[in-house]
Amino acid sequence: MKRILYSIMIAGLVLTSSSCKKFLSPAPTDFLAPEGFFRNETDVNAAVTGIYDILGKSSTYGRNLFFEMDVADEGFIALSTWTQDIGLYNYNPSDTKLTDTWTALYNGINRANMLIENIDKADMDKKKKDVALGEAIFLRAYYYFLLTNNYGNVPLKLKSTKTVFEVNFANTPYKTIYQYIVSDMEKAAELVNPIGAYTYGSRVTKSVVYGMLARVNLKMAGAPLNDVSRYAEVVKWAQKVQLEGHSLNPDYKQVFINMCQDKYDTKEVIWEVEFGKRNRTQEEEGSVGSINGIAANAEIGYSYGARHTTNSYFKSFDADDLRRDWSIAPFGYNATVPGGKVAFAPTLIYNRCDGKWRREYETALPKFVGTSSINFPLLRYSDVLLMLAEAENELNGPTQIAVDAVNEVKRRAHGKSLVGEVVKSVTITNGGAYTVAPAVVFTGGGGSGAAATAVVAAGKISAIYMISAGSGYTSAPTITLDGAGTGAVLTAVLSKNAITNYDVTTAEKASKDDLRPVIRKERSLELGFEGLRRFDLVRWGQFYSAMKASENDIKTTAPSDYLTYAAKSAQNVSLRDTLFAIPAAEISVNGAIIQNKGW
Repeated sequence: MKRILYSIMIAGLVLTSSSCKKFLSPAPTDFLAPEGFFRNETDVNAAVTGIYDILGKSSTYGRNLFFEMDVADEGFIALSTWTQDIGLYNYNPSDTKLTDTWTALYNGINRANMLIENIDKADMDKKKKDVALGEAIFLRAYYYFLLTNNYGNVPLKLKSTKTVFEVNFANTPYKTIYQYIVSDMEKAAELVNPIGAYTYGSRVTKSVVYGMLARVNLKMAGAPLNDVSRYAEVVKWAQKVQLEGHSLNPDYKQVFINMCQDKYDTKEVIWEVEFGKRNRTQEEEGSVGSINGIAANAEIGYSYGARHTTNSYFKSFDADDLRRDWSIAPFGYNATVPGGKVAFAPTLIYNRCDGKWRREYETALPKFVGTSSINFPLLRYSDVLLMLAEAENELNGPTQIAVDAVNEVKRRAHGKSLVGEVVKSVTITNGGAYTVAPAVVFTGGGGSGAAATAVVAAGKISAIYMISAGSGYTSAPTITLDGAGTGAVLTAVLSKNAITNYDVTTAEKASKDDLRPVIRKERSLELGFEGLRRFDLVRWGQFYSAMKASENDIKTTAPSDYLTYAAKSAQNVSLRDTLFAIPAAEISVNGAIIQNKGW
């Protein structure tokens, strides 16, 4: 199999996600010719499916782009046996993951080019043809956006591969690539359907294009182009998303539970990659919640639990931020205890896994060991709000538009949009007499879902650690203990007793410089582990410094059993790592391309 850019599959005529992939052999007679294919709507739809198919590969959002290729200061790869990998920033340009991601994205581009060149041949309704064309144009631009973010000045190729001799293509400057990306996305915005045309979130719609145009322009405003004139474009496109009628889900955790259960909330999750099962086999290659997620056995839904939080990320949340104990799991699974979960003591931070996607909620059966059916978000409305806030602040200072956008996200994070309250903690008036930790049971109060673990020390209940805050409580639920022992007096404390006002303060909005770190922090808290942290740090020019700060913090706070590998990625980072190396396989056949600095 040839995995280099210009020896890839000619047609993108891999028509469905389960099709056989036919790669070019040296003989031109083996090419798949498009002349007899783009005949009708069925052919066009199949070709469009082939372009979308790239999003679900293990080399893209099935794994690489949110796991190995987004290691930053929020978490670390908790696999002590790993010593060399792109996620550890210790690799060479022959790394297979590096090459596979490059190849997959260029395959998608080639498929899009093929459809764009041939769609006029199809006998089909013009409106449907325009939609398909818009999707292809957008996806081509999006794949280039991913390539240039990760690999830098990549070759820009806007025609499909015709012969095996098309191998020598030079690097294209950032500015030129981004001009094409913006131009293509703006064309696509006029062609694709509004989001209301679908009941699911995996299609490219006007909201998707508007939101991604905001993201692209935000990148252009930052490193390496630093074209601050693009902030006005960010504001324009983000506000167009707002006009499409989007809103936040009142419950942050439900956003991710929905992805586990194949439910769609397109008000909040504007675009997502779908992973699913067909005929009881894995249809796509997703490992969301499997490579990351909370370490678990096959009965729950196997997860390696291979990404844990850093101390600095955990402590960046305030204690009343409901996102913390969802994004960072406050418990581990243990089948030998009541309820099957054990909450971590407050001091146990490095044990905590990325908890956003939890396989216990996965509904598609059977649950496979190496893959999952859980969807992955590419664009959420909260991201759009924070992009709007960032660009508006940089453009006009801390205006009401910027502050309102941040506050909308912060209020949801602190339960202000929930019906009822959550259980934030449990106070112990009397520890009673216990020799074994009993199960903690919450009843009444009008809500549900609260769960906790009791800790016994010196013959009494010494601590109650929350596993889940639950939701919908209108009064404090009653707490009972199921197990041998008596006398404990425990009281549930609702969020309303702890949460005051977490809006942007007067001091935080005194100036542009004051609001900027608030917005940047909010992006990390809201979007952690979603494949965007490294992207943000690089465009802010902070990636290297943030990783070195993380290294120092880990070395001074990690327990000995984590110390040897929690800091590996941060320790290995150098200034060259704002970009990944161009794959050696490409360098070996493309005589015109130049490798990135430092390699």
